Amino acid sequence: MAGVRIIIVEDEPLVALDLKRQLEKTGFEVIQVFESGEEILEFLNQEQPDIILMDIQLFGALDGIDTAHQINKNYEIPILFLTANTDKTTFNRAKLTFPHAFLSKPFRIKDVLHSIELAMDMEKEDAGSIQSEKYLTDRVFIRTNEYLQKVMYDKILYLEAEGAYTKIATEDRDFLVSQTLKKVEDRIQASFLLKVHRSFIINIKNVDKLSEGYVHIGDIRIPVSRTHKEELVRVFNMF
Repeated sequence: MAGVRIIIVEDEPLVALDLKRQLEKTGFEVIQVFESGEEILEFLNQEQPDIILMDIQLFGALDGIDTAHQINKNYEIPILFLTANTDKTTFNRAKLTFPHAFLSKPFRIKDVLHSIELAMDMEKEDAGSIQSEKYLTDRVFIRTNEYLQKVMYDKILYLEAEGAYTKIATEDRDFLVSQTLKKVEDRIQASFLLKVHRSFIINIKNVDKLSEGYVHIGDIRIPVSRTHKEELVRVFNMF
């Protein structure tokens, strides 16, 4: 996938150098290698890559997960974790940043390449045009094990991307559909549904609280990226 611009964040210089060499041999452009979260956050103020490969253990005060949270607040850049920290606690923390992959060290370069390709394919799909089709404008029917369940748009709390799937959270239950968030977004359109992050669309009628970088729907805290913050501020009446 020539032309894809990558940043590596890795505190082991030999690992970073070898990964950079193998990626460039395959045709990728590695624009920078950093050893700390603070370095990449400063760099992103001037330039953004197409994808970030991030170790979890880094130099500095921020680890890779903390850094990913900061990146998600301001940008919509796919992040792939490459880490030796594979314990359940670390994995659960990492999941909250919605990474495109979580690869264990020592990793195989072909697994890294496949993960990059999948992440970039998903980003291209999200940028695709909306097809003109006819649908009911206030409801969707979702297939369950036994039947097609009617879900009214105004009962939706939020939509969440889960890789090639999308979770549709409603007041009564959650559904998992085998389509990307972009495809679901194209099908389910309502004035009260607002995209606030590359991985989330919210029902603005159900927002209970706003905090710095997040909206809260019940006990669920949903990140707001800088790309969508202006639209969110415009929608809500604030004193």
